[in-house]
Amino acid sequence: MKLSGAMSQFEVLHQLTPYGDNTMRPNAKRVAVIVLGFSTFAAAKTLTTDPLTGLPLLPATDSPLGNEPTRLPDTQICKSEMQAEYYSVFNSKVSATLNWYASRLAGFHKTHGYADRRSQDAFYSADGTTVVSVTGEPGKDGEDTETYAVSYTRFQPGLPAKTIIGINQHNIVCN
Repeated sequence: MKLSGAMSQFEVLHQLTPYGDNTMRPNAKRVAVIVLGFSTFAAAKTLTTDPLTGLPLLPATDSPLGNEPTRLPDTQICKSEMQAEYYSVFNSKVSATLNWYASRLAGFHKTHGYADRRSQDAFYSADGTTVVSVTGEPGKDGEDTETYAVSYTRFQPGLPAKTIIGINQHNIVCN
């Protein structure tokens, strides 16, 4: 059964079950599936900013089901409380993703790392309270792979640049 946000009248009628009296009455299961299908697509919302940080959100995070973030458990890094969430990215090379963020995160610093066969790039605010990380699909260092995910992180109090760079390179250094 086809479930899409835009079914034609013919497709909806085709989902009805004929009865012996030659009338068309809806099959309850099919109607429920159609209604749930429409409500799923109607409920999918497309975010343009990240709710945690208020920063712009890469359009390539959007899918037919929307782009709600996946919230990570709150934790502590060094002496800062950390809140983070991430988004899957679809059809965007790392270079295109980095260019998109570089043009929108004025005043942020950038660091590059490579760990576990993935590029790890991060944009971080001068006060160390906000970080946007871009993770690539597995590949060689310097290879322009597809972007795997972007994450948005808040630190309270902010972290020093040395610690953020260490996190990005999978080598945390607390002061």
